Order: sequence, then C-alpha cells, then structure tokens
Amino acid sequence: MTVLIALLLAALPPQDTVALTQMSQIKELCDVLRAQPATADLDPAAEVAARKAAVARREEALARWYRVEIPSKAFNFGQYREQDRQLELDGKKPVRALDDALSLDLEGIDDVAFNARPEQVSAWSRDKKAGQLQLVVIWKPTGDRCGGSAAAESWRIAGRLHTWQLVTPQGVVAAANEDGEPSKGGHQVRIERVSLDSDGAPQENEGRGRLSGVQHALERCASGAQRSGTVVLSFSLQGGRVRDPQIIMDSLRDERISGCVAQAIAGADVGGSGARGTASIAVE
Repeated sequence: MTVLIALLLAALPPQDTVALTQMSQIKELCDVLRAQPATADLDPAAEVAARKAAVARREEALARWYRVEIPSKAFNFGQYREQDRQLELDGKKPVRALDDALSLDLEGIDDVAFNARPEQVSAWSRDKKAGQLQLVVIWKPTGDRCGGSAAAESWRIAGRLHTWQLVTPQGVVAAANEDGEPSKGGHQVRIERVSLDSDGAPQENEGRGRLSGVQHALERCASGAQRSGTVVLSFSLQGGRVRDPQIIMDSLRDERISGCVAQAIAGADVGGSGARGTASIAVE
C-alpha cells in the first residue's frame, strides 16, 4: 500500500475541481476573467453593483481548480533521461484541448518529467500512437485575460499547475507535481504463484516466471488500484496458453482492476500439458 500511495494521492484532484469539457465553459470562463459587465443602460448605483458582482465572480473563478484532458495528438514527449529513468514532457508548444479550441500556457511546462522505466516509455509511445494515452492537467488561471476570440471559437488561457497526469484507459500511470517533479510513488505487481494441474512436483519460484511475459500489462492494471490486495484466478489451458480466466477471489474489491488482470493474463503462454491452472497475483 505504501508503494502506491504517493501516485494515488497525486491522482486525486482538489475538492470542487471543475472539468472543462465543452467550449461553452471556456467562453464563460473567459467572460468572467474580463470582469467588465455591460453597464451602458444602468444607473450609477446599479452600475457599481454590477461591477462588484463581476469582480466577485472573477475572484471565485480564479480560486477554482480546473481539469482538462489533453488528447494523445496534442502533446509530445521530450528526452528520456536514462540515468534518472525519467521521461520529459516536450514544453516547446502550449498544450491544446477540446478539438484545439483551447490552448493552455502552463507555468513550468518546460520542467515536467515522469518516472518511467524503459519498457514503460515504449508502452506509452505505443499507447500514444493508438490514441490511448492522455495528458490530464489540474490547473487554475493566473488572472490574465484570455487570448483568442469567441467568433473563431479559439481561446488561449495562462495557468498555473496543481498536477500533471498520464492516463490510460486503465488509470493513472504516472504523475508530476506543481513543480513538474515526478511523483515518487509507483506501483508494484507481484505474481505470487502459478500452478497447473499437470505439475508433478513443486515448481521453481512457485511458477511465477510463467506469467513474466505479461508483467507490464499487469502493472498497467494495477496503476488504477485504490487499495492493495490479491486476485486469484482459475483458467483453462489450450496449447499451453491461458484461456477463459475466471476470478475466484478478489481482496482488491474492485471489479475494474480484477477484470483488467484477467484480461491481461488471457492468452499468456504458461507451458505445461494440463487442462487447468490457477494464478495468484498481488497488488502492493
């Protein structure tokens, strides 16, 4: 549990975070940041009240955190620092979202890096190419007016960060803090035992090596886990490969994660000549 906790905490947004998913929300936010209501037809007292209300709305907007999902095509990775095992985010250009309608000038984008092993870098590159990797940013406006125009349905906003996250359909796989420093958390998957009904004697290392080929897929499943626990599965064998894995015990109490684990081991080549087997996989 302690191994997961830092990454999980980094994945938690601040309370009252607003998800920006529509252009109408961006237009409204930019209108509020201007804090200049139309007052031409108001008497002096009403004009003062309208300006005070506009300033209050602006201060409220500046105090909120916002969540934006940057699609795979709208951001790039930079250099991989092999000695540090860190993958940099390419900060040469603003990140874009909402079909390029929103451009974000984010403070510190030139200094962002994520913890990553070489095999993770390769996997994330594949996910990104397939459109399965997103960059999620939790940020708030700096207070500057928006650039762009509503007529062109294109806005540019300056912001400061709370969290950077790399996200796949299985969950958060890496995170960095407001200073762009990679989260010290991570995840660990431990294959405890793999046994087949054809085993005639105790297997070396409890047969754990039989699932080494799907270790990375299992780690991706575990990245979104909310607690530690163990998943025990039974499966049939066909030509030495796992078929029809079934969950028989799940102390994670998370159908999404345990289902991902079952999918990850399906098709794995575990050898043996038996008809059935079991696997015990721990998330720590």
